[in-house]
Amino acid sequence: MESPFVFVLGILFIVVGLPVICGSLLSYHKQKNQFNESRAKDLDKEETEMLNDLHKGLERMDKRIQALETILIEKRR
Repeated sequence: MESPFVFVLGILFIVVGLPVICGSLLSYHKQKNQFNESRAKDLDKEETEMLNDLHKGLERMDKRIQALETILIEKRR
């Protein structure tokens, strides 16, 4: 009697259980990837803003250095 019962349970697992497990794993993987992509986009925006701020700061520093060089050159004359 156990043999047909085990056979039916095996078939039910293959027909119902396996697709549910695989679907759950695929869904989890897809959601994880979407979360990582959205987080990466947020980081890209933040990184871009930070790099723009650094660039502006470096441009200001370059102007100051040029002004100081001009002052030093004029003092030598």
